[in-house]
Amino acid sequence: MKMVFIQNLSLSHFGITYISAVLKRRGYLTDVFVEGLHKDIVEDVCRARPDIVGFTCITGDHQWVGKKAAEIKRYLDVPIIVGGPHPTYFPDMIETENIDIIARGESENVVLELMARLQNKEEISNIAGLWVKKNGRIYKNPVAPLIGDLDALPFPDRNIYSKYDFLDKEEEFQICSSRGCPFSCSFCYNASKKKLYFGQKVVRKRSVDNIISEIQFLRQKYPNLESISFNDDNLGLNPKWFNEFCEKYGQLDAPPPFIASLRADFISEERAKKLKKANCFCVTIGLESGNAEMRNNILKKDISNETYLLAARFIKENGIKLRTSNIIFLPGETIEMGFETLWLNKKMKVNYAWVYPLQPYPGTEIYQYAVENGFLDKEFSFDDIDPLGMLKSPLERKLKDGKKLKVLHRLFYYGVKIPGFVYLLKLLVYFPNNFIFEFLLRFSLLINYAKFHEISLFRALMVVNRVFWTERRIRMSLKDEDMKEV
Repeated sequence: MKMVFIQNLSLSHFGITYISAVLKRRGYLTDVFVEGLHKDIVEDVCRARPDIVGFTCITGDHQWVGKKAAEIKRYLDVPIIVGGPHPTYFPDMIETENIDIIARGESENVVLELMARLQNKEEISNIAGLWVKKNGRIYKNPVAPLIGDLDALPFPDRNIYSKYDFLDKEEEFQICSSRGCPFSCSFCYNASKKKLYFGQKVVRKRSVDNIISEIQFLRQKYPNLESISFNDDNLGLNPKWFNEFCEKYGQLDAPPPFIASLRADFISEERAKKLKKANCFCVTIGLESGNAEMRNNILKKDISNETYLLAARFIKENGIKLRTSNIIFLPGETIEMGFETLWLNKKMKVNYAWVYPLQPYPGTEIYQYAVENGFLDKEFSFDDIDPLGMLKSPLERKLKDGKKLKVLHRLFYYGVKIPGFVYLLKLLVYFPNNFIFEFLLRFSLLINYAKFHEISLFRALMVVNRVFWTERRIRMSLKDEDMKEV
């Protein structure tokens, strides 16, 4: 039995690598095909002769998944399954023509059960974690139990991408040390996840020893490894675990420098010192907004400006670089609030200030707030979501200062990094957005990416161009399909 995955970004994907690892451990075959890296991806998928085809889907990519599923079905009579955040929280995606199965939530064991039943020609309509479309009927099963022991999972199967040059050229490798988040920020799906898995332990951590073993495995398999990026929402959920991690990571032979995300209210002077001793070279903090009322009352962060400034001081005093994640086009945001965010980044002496246009995912608290308060168009749909989350927000047209905030977004990086530029920026926001501002935004993304990942501008250009070009090409193909229908 063979499962083939299809994805549209030229980057390794955790969901795919974990499912592939679980399947291979049981003797199943897997492969992956990346849109944009094949002359004819459908033809190549058909040549692979899969028994089932899988997609992972975030909100905003649902149209592409539906289109590609239709193309596959023209040539292959095999089940098509879609997993990921979008079908998890919007399972009605099962009604999309050519999609046979959706997987809701964590799916390693779910897909393993599905493969076993397909192989044995057994009934699949009652598998927990799946919604199955069969003979005109949709079978809606409850989610499967969460995986309690993350150490029981094999390491991600990064080798599934061996036919591409992702990992041969990669110097920074991502590791996931935990799953779940105890917080309920209004712009995130975590609150919905806790409802979906009500009564279960959503936050789970791998043991420190298990993570150290994966790092040692990666160093042996990929000599090009130079740094580690922990993609957890918060590496510091458990103080005892955090202390053990810092101690054992620092004891590695020439421990690779690493990046970690932490909440500002977790960072103390002592913990910053432990991070430095363990060879942490960069910490990411979710700042979101410099306006405390917006951040705490609307975004539900419940962290003061003073706490952010103190955390930044501890990080910087220990020689660790600081990255912030900021959001713009928030419901009710004014240009003054936008500049508050910029100024707080400057006061924190941030090295890398990333600012993302708000994507009000349906089902999140901030989506409901935006709808109820008139910040979203009535005709808003999933199609208005930017899959990359970097260029636009559905709210910008409804905000009083939307046009000014758009210019601020394009030039935010320069306002934080260039002394005195913020005063010029206060004038520039009165100019309409133009191709120069658009170019400067993309150039700032390039610079930020290169510096953050400590790679050359040329390497960064290759990665950023690969991601943006793939996304642009996919959107153009969808527009072409719409024109044909008209």
